[in-house]
Amino acid sequence: MNKFLYIVIGVALVLTSCTSADTTSSQSNDEASADAQTDESVSPSKEPSEDLSPSPITPEPTTYADVVIGSVTTAEICETYSALLDQYGEIVAKRTKSLKGKVKDPYKAANFAKKNGWIYRDLTVGFEKDVNASATDALNTVSDGKAGTVESIEPYLNESMQACGLDEQFATVKSDISGIDKQQASVVTSAGNKPWYPKSYNSYGANLAWKWTDESCGFSSGYCWTMRVKTKDGCYGGLYAEINIEKNGTVIDFSNDSLGSLAAGKKAKLEFIHFDRGAGTLSGNLAELNCY
Repeated sequence: MNKFLYIVIGVALVLTSCTSADTTSSQSNDEASADAQTDESVSPSKEPSEDLSPSPITPEPTTYADVVIGSVTTAEICETYSALLDQYGEIVAKRTKSLKGKVKDPYKAANFAKKNGWIYRDLTVGFEKDVNASATDALNTVSDGKAGTVESIEPYLNESMQACGLDEQFATVKSDISGIDKQQASVVTSAGNKPWYPKSYNSYGANLAWKWTDESCGFSSGYCWTMRVKTKDGCYGGLYAEINIEKNGTVIDFSNDSLGSLAAGKKAKLEFIHFDRGAGTLSGNLAELNCY
């Protein structure tokens, strides 16, 4: 009896051990499967900056063709264009005439520029302003006031000029105005190169200019030469001049004159005397002119 009891208990223990092992193994397999499913369902994390933002939609530019209702011009528009081109054509003609001969003479250029301030302003600027304003008014007329929505007025300007049969005149006037602007710039440059001394004077260094004059001398006998001298910055320490006196091309003597002081921008009169009344013709030539 006891022996049989021991056998039954042993069998029960073996069965219990197997059941526990199977249960543990089944639970482990189920957990591993669940973990695998969990790993497969998790998406990798993504930084916010990696998200693709939608591209902005750029609207198409509005052209004159998008707003024009019917014809691009009217008879009134063409008349306005024609009058404007004629007006600037007349301006070009007048300026061409008035600028003639001013470039080569710096004194004339400076005097002209002083009296005509328009020479410092390019005519192209005014022309473009006026013609663009006319084109804007014209486009408003044929688009029910929508010219302000057009990206650029230039395509309409060119198209409407052509529609009016004025494109060739428009191109000619533009070219002529460009030429006038170049002439004006040349005159301004010439005016800026005008010497500091009067036109009839001769330069002598950077600070002095002189010329012969036909003035009376303080002596009534002999030969006398008179000279005017102008200083730019002044000769406050004195002014000295000397001439060579020539007879038949040969230097036979000299004469001089001086001044104690001469302020900036002032003129001085100098006299050179020679008392020989002999035969032949004497001439005087400047030999030295010093400012102190």
